[in-house]
Amino acid sequence: MSASATAAAAATAAPAEASGIHDVFVARQPIFDERDRLFAYELLYRSGAQQNWANGVSADQMCTDTVIHALLSIGMAPLTGGTLAFVNMTRDFLLTGQYQLFEPKTVVIELLESVDPEPEVIAACEQLRRKGYTLALDDFVNAPGYEPLLALASIVKIDVLNKSEAEVKKVADDLRRFGVRLLAERVETAEVRDMCRRHGYTLFQGYYYSKPQIVSHRELSVEHSTMLRLLNLLEDSKASDGEIENAFKSDPSLSYKLLRIANSAAFGGRDVTSIGFALRMVGRGVLHRWLTVLLVSSVASNNGIALELVLAALVRARLAELVGERSGRRSEMGPLFLVGLFSLLDALLRMPMEGILARMAIGQEVKDALLTRSGPYASTLALVEAQERGDWSAVQDAAEAVGLSMSQVSALYTEALGWAGERVRGMN
Repeated sequence: MSASATAAAAATAAPAEASGIHDVFVARQPIFDERDRLFAYELLYRSGAQQNWANGVSADQMCTDTVIHALLSIGMAPLTGGTLAFVNMTRDFLLTGQYQLFEPKTVVIELLESVDPEPEVIAACEQLRRKGYTLALDDFVNAPGYEPLLALASIVKIDVLNKSEAEVKKVADDLRRFGVRLLAERVETAEVRDMCRRHGYTLFQGYYYSKPQIVSHRELSVEHSTMLRLLNLLEDSKASDGEIENAFKSDPSLSYKLLRIANSAAFGGRDVTSIGFALRMVGRGVLHRWLTVLLVSSVASNNGIALELVLAALVRARLAELVGERSGRRSEMGPLFLVGLFSLLDALLRMPMEGILARMAIGQEVKDALLTRSGPYASTLALVEAQERGDWSAVQDAAEAVGLSMSQVSALYTEALGWAGERVRGMN
């Protein structure tokens, strides 16, 4: 099967779980002002693409997952487009100050209705306000003791579903002295919206406007994320050996593999038991190359299609490197190896290439070759891909472009196949 055919098959047949990749979900529901202009989005926990509710999960876990996905996986910009985000907070999240992960001007901290107005909670809300955050009270039901929280809140959310006009008006009258903005939630009809407007409600949310929209994102496994972080550190000339050592120490599996590399025959088969010593012995350049191969090979798991993709990626990498050497561009061998190796990374990880490369500190010329097939490495990548699919007319043109003959390319391809095959056998 050609690499292009394999890639297409992998997109539909290879399970994400086989490579440790998983999908994450956050729902967002828009909030509008009294003139029906978008004011903010509320971010809500979801565990699946079709699930528009959350069952059997603690409030703390929902808050944790939503914060992690909003900040680290999907990102705030794709979720909100620069609009305010309402983020639910439990008592524990408030008291531990985890809201500080967000920039104050980007969020409204929405204190859940289950949080009682205890002295510790009031003190934490005072600190939250001092730090420049906006406080909202969710599903508020007025009761004695809540005055200190109302004095600190800027927005109060009122559930108006099935409420009479008299009830809606009474809440507005009771809260007017606190100077808060009233947000009517669970608004399902234009009549309810207009009724709330008449009594001073200025923000609105509910099915009349929009059901929560689920935003999904394919996330890398922790192991893959660790490897990407290490690759970035190894590329950063300002990163100290200590930083790189600590990054390895955070992943026992990678530390073990590093020691195996350092103890291999290639480095004299010496007894190396220190991660720091291993790093100095192996060197950053060799480590970077080793990690790029490990990142690709770690996707193979026990899935046959993924394993074929890994083999194709390794062949591309080695062939591109050999072409660089044979055509007199020894200084470009490293980048060419990377271009060939990563050219199938989108199929392997089942993620858009743009999203993968955005996480990686690699040269712009490598990115240009992978994203737009442009720049100084594009001709070698075109040659590698043409050889792989057996397009001999294209091979001839591409070979001439880099100063090689078709017979030379064929010999290099055979060498690359042998090299890649040995590495794949080593994985098993």
